[in-house]
Amino acid sequence: AHAPTSMPRATWTNHRVLLVHLLLLVLLFPPQRVLSFTAAMSSPRMLSTVSPADVSLEIKHPVDPTALGQAKDIISELRPSPNGPVDASKLLGVAKRLGDIPADHAGSYTVSAEDCKKAFDDLAEADRSALVNIHRRVKTFAEAQRKSVTDIEIDIPGGKAGHTVSPCRAAGCYAPGGRYPLPSSVIMTAVTARAAGCDTVVLASPRPAPITLAAAHIAGADLVLCVGGAQAVAAMAYGV
Repeated sequence: AHAPTSMPRATWTNHRVLLVHLLLLVLLFPPQRVLSFTAAMSSPRMLSTVSPADVSLEIKHPVDPTALGQAKDIISELRPSPNGPVDASKLLGVAKRLGDIPADHAGSYTVSAEDCKKAFDDLAEADRSALVNIHRRVKTFAEAQRKSVTDIEIDIPGGKAGHTVSPCRAAGCYAPGGRYPLPSSVIMTAVTARAAGCDTVVLASPRPAPITLAAAHIAGADLVLCVGGAQAVAAMAYGV
């Protein structure tokens, strides 16, 4: 169709575009939807009022109460005295009962550094190479990070102020056991402890796989505890 002669062609084209837009709006937004949207926008939005009691219900303990109670019971069982170390025979019994160590295991609940080295030597070449590469990268960063934190001392009116950085004497590291071992957890914790300057590094891991023991060797762990859970943390915290 031709535009009427009484209306300029550009104006007629603009009207057609406007009509198309209006048609699309009607198709996409039926009148009832437009009205409901308009009503919603016109009504004031109010914030919900929350009482202090409602807030307290949302504050949860960071540790599950059941798990916390079980951990306390295990620690009480392991320590004959509230201020003493963990009893070695009780630790072995709890580790067997909870599946950290096979029930028919007749040996110790620890693995020596020599046995960890043997586990490393017995690995396939590809696995040894992967552990060596990961160890080198983590060690490089950990040592650089340690050097970035230095002792400082400044003069202040009446004296001096500053801080010193010193490592713990011993570090306890934990690597999950189970079906899928995590040698990366061994390296990222034990290597960091060594870079920090800890004299003794102990690794705990229930039913450790050969690659876990191999990672303990290359990471420089002094000893591996074949236990997990609260019993492992108690052994490293209180001593055996």
